[in-house]
Amino acid sequence: MADVDTDPVAALATLRAHQASHPLSILSLAEPILSSTRPKDESTRSEDSSNPPSNTNITAPSRASVSNSDLDSDPFLTPASLQADLTHYKDLFSKLRFSYLEQVTKEKYLRSIVGDPPLVVTHDENLALETRLAAMKTQVKAHKDQVDALVQEMETTARDLATKYQKVTNGMTVLERLPNEIAHLQRDVDALVAEVSEKQRLAGRNASADPRMNMSLEATETALEEQTRRNKEIDDEIEALQRQLPAQVRQVDKMDRELADLEKRRNEATRIARDLQRRRIEGGRDDLEDMGRWYKSSETVLRGLLGVN
Repeated sequence: MADVDTDPVAALATLRAHQASHPLSILSLAEPILSSTRPKDESTRSEDSSNPPSNTNITAPSRASVSNSDLDSDPFLTPASLQADLTHYKDLFSKLRFSYLEQVTKEKYLRSIVGDPPLVVTHDENLALETRLAAMKTQVKAHKDQVDALVQEMETTARDLATKYQKVTNGMTVLERLPNEIAHLQRDVDALVAEVSEKQRLAGRNASADPRMNMSLEATETALEEQTRRNKEIDDEIEALQRQLPAQVRQVDKMDRELADLEKRRNEATRIARDLQRRRIEGGRDDLEDMGRWYKSSETVLRGLLGVN
């Protein structure tokens, strides 16, 4: 049996079963509203077309009701439109409450003055009634604050729930697409495997003598790591030789200068030897030999004069 975490079909079926067993109440409440807005809008449009208004001066409440009817007839209700409807209905109920209180007050006042006998209220009774009203207003305000806090909490919870529900809906849409995409990818994988097998079969006919071409993945990774290590060692040796290169270049330059000096001396000695050899061949006397004889005779004379043996 496929695991729900890895099988998109099973996961989608689980989500749909969970939604069917635990439906959201807000969706059930909104369904009759959404289903009734379209016929109402169509009937309103037909009545407007058959009975055009004779008076062009339309009051503000009628325009507001038409505007809200248009908003309600929109099947794509948005939070902004719902907030506008809520604000408008709050305003209407506030005006209705004021009109109701005004009407009831007038009715009670008229009954009190036309009654037989007339209802007379004293100052003390008014003070007691005002005190009672103040206490009741305080209680009503406390209850109103509690209701506002509860409504705020409900709105926050509803928004979080809507966000989570939208995420689940988007996830279900993705899950609906996954089987087709997985099947398409599987077909691509099968085609690639068949192509690789065909290439390997064709390559087997002209197989290379290099055994590395038939190595497994683990052996290839090991050989790659070994080659990477050797390359790093070679790079380290190259870097060390590059650091020694300037000193070796200086030593070579020094040896080149010494070699040039020795080459110059060798050329000079060769030239002198060739000159001496040429003079001897020509029968001339050697200057050095004459100079040596002169030095020797001078030494003999000086020894005789000085009496040095």
